Amino acid sequence: MGVINGRLLFIFLMTAGFFISCQKEVDGLITTGPVIPVNQKPRVGTIWTYRYYTYNIDGSLHSTETCIHKAQSEEIIAGEKWLKIVNVAMDTVVYLLNAKTGGLFQYTNNNSFLLCKYPAMLNDLYPTFNEGSTENFSVKGVNDTLPTGIGDVPANYYEGVKGIQLIDLIWYNDHAWIVRKTQYRNRSRLTPFYFKYYTYFLDRIVY
Repeated sequence: MGVINGRLLFIFLMTAGFFISCQKEVDGLITTGPVIPVNQKPRVGTIWTYRYYTYNIDGSLHSTETCIHKAQSEEIIAGEKWLKIVNVAMDTVVYLLNAKTGGLFQYTNNNSFLLCKYPAMLNDLYPTFNEGSTENFSVKGVNDTLPTGIGDVPANYYEGVKGIQLIDLIWYNDHAWIVRKTQYRNRSRLTPFYFKYYTYFLDRIVY
């Protein structure tokens, strides 16, 4: 009788483990590999794996793909070290980033600009230059718990406005950097109409 109960218990545990594994895959919480603690800092060789979603102008999902960013090299610009982050598939530069006093900075338009203020307080405001033009960011969340593919991580939430239009939504963790980002774009030159163009979610980071 004890042998039978032991076998039933073994079968139950195996079945439960299989179900939980499949559930995680379905939910998109973990795509590949183990959960990695976010307790290091990005450096040359760090790889971010994102789920990248694009949307139609009516808000419906247009496409889903995996997007991989890699810290390809360390560049010395104006006496400072910047990590060159590239889109691996397209071999294009996404950012030149440097975490220094005040938060995460990017090098763009021949200068250093604050992208994600850290530490920060709720409703902090700061001007920056991002993706070709000036942008005003505000801190809308501080140390919130954000679910990601590597588990729940603390993140600050920022909103970027160009003119009067909300353009960028960024969630930042000081160890994983950008863990989620959404961007709105204008679909028309004649009558401005902005819609959510893309969102990417961090699924994995390898330091």
